[in-house]
Amino acid sequence: MPNPQIIVIMKRMTTGSAPSLKFSIQESGHSILWERGVASHLGGRSEQQDRWGFFQPHSQEGLLAIVADGMGGHREGALGAQITIDIARHFILDPPASLGTDPPVALNQLCNQMHQVINSRSETARSTLVMVWLAPAKAYWLNIGDSRLYHFRDGHRLMRTRDHSVVQLLTDLGEIQESEMGTHPAQNRLYRCLGGEELPRFDQGDLAIQTGDLLALCSDGVWEHVTENEFWTATLDYGPAAAAGRLVDMAVQRGGADADNATLVLLRADADTARDTPRWLHWLSAGFASLLNRNQR
Repeated sequence: MPNPQIIVIMKRMTTGSAPSLKFSIQESGHSILWERGVASHLGGRSEQQDRWGFFQPHSQEGLLAIVADGMGGHREGALGAQITIDIARHFILDPPASLGTDPPVALNQLCNQMHQVINSRSETARSTLVMVWLAPAKAYWLNIGDSRLYHFRDGHRLMRTRDHSVVQLLTDLGEIQESEMGTHPAQNRLYRCLGGEELPRFDQGDLAIQTGDLLALCSDGVWEHVTENEFWTATLDYGPAAAAGRLVDMAVQRGGADADNATLVLLRADADTARDTPRWLHWLSAGFASLLNRNQR
């Protein structure tokens, strides 16, 4: 029987997508309805080393979403990613007060716990990590490695996490284009992750959330083959649950026989409004906005 404190926990999915789930986060009269979609696929690999999870504490409002991509070779990679999920589950079962008062501090603590336990269990297990804590009107994120978080609004990318990889450095230096990162020979060379001798050096921040915003958390097996525009348009057309499955299948198909594990979590704010609005109305609104902007020039 699942613990009632956890809305959803899926440690491993070889292929396929999960059913849709809506959940509301509210505080002091402010409420955001979220709809989520998630899918994970083995790809062309012999083992699924991606993990994902959703966790909600019983004692306070909020929800934690995580994607982890294991590293360190056969079995050890899966172990590293699994540990991140297990530690997150236990953390949310008995969250520190800082999760409500100072979420960045709490996520920092959680990340360090994951790192320590990975090292205590294996000398070679490693994992990437991207996680987001959804609080009323705000989302707090943390990432290490090359699993990503995207924030979209009205079809535009407002933010994506920065990979801790060689190809990200090459992109920053202007040596390659961002669109070339997924196909570059050095794509899988990371310089930060969970596990290993060095303390985890992660990035973190927060996002102001508005109605209709879309958050996408994914492993590199997805972002290598799916464009940013496809995240938005697929979710607009099909809703988060169906879009997650379609996009993961698309990534695996484009990856071919050697396709990597692919995992995608989609979270849409106030999803009922976004889903129930016909697409032609979105186009009409965009057209009026464009016309107004042109007249203001």
